Amino acid sequence: MEDIGSRLREVRNARRLSIRKVSEATGFSISFLSRLETGKSSITVKNLLKLLQFYGVTLADVLSDTAARKVTFRREERKRVESPGEVTLELLVDEHGIAMESLLGTFQARARYQDRIEHGGEEFAMVLKGEFRFELGDAAHHLREGDCVYFRGELPHSWENLSDDEGCLLMVMTPPSV
Repeated sequence: MEDIGSRLREVRNARRLSIRKVSEATGFSISFLSRLETGKSSITVKNLLKLLQFYGVTLADVLSDTAARKVTFRREERKRVESPGEVTLELLVDEHGIAMESLLGTFQARARYQDRIEHGGEEFAMVLKGEFRFELGDAAHHLREGDCVYFRGELPHSWENLSDDEGCLLMVMTPPSV
């Protein structure tokens, strides 16, 4: 698993920001930010998104190496972020400066995002495995394998795996925002 905290610390240091300044701007406590950066705390998807937006970076910016542009991306090389609530996000295309961001979301049985998410741009998601409850604004949708959604990312949204087994979503956002 990729240590997202240490990479976020690198981003913060590159911007010459103190933990106190980040805390004041984002509302996260200094102790939480410190624990996150030292790998002693995990972060929800919603809070990770908030930090990435504050820093003006995407998940690919934080996790990718700045090498020559790749075409093939191997399963075993994927960067992963595990979030509380038994949800794991895998960055499928680990490239800097791309127009789309693709993620594989793996939800343990009955797992859900702990918070509703909002981000810019547009998002496409397809259920690859399991059954999901997808909430968008005030509406809820029941989705099965093969079903998909397309929506504006600024609308509050959330996912819940309704299955007694692991469930998987393919998510693609443009512009990259996670």
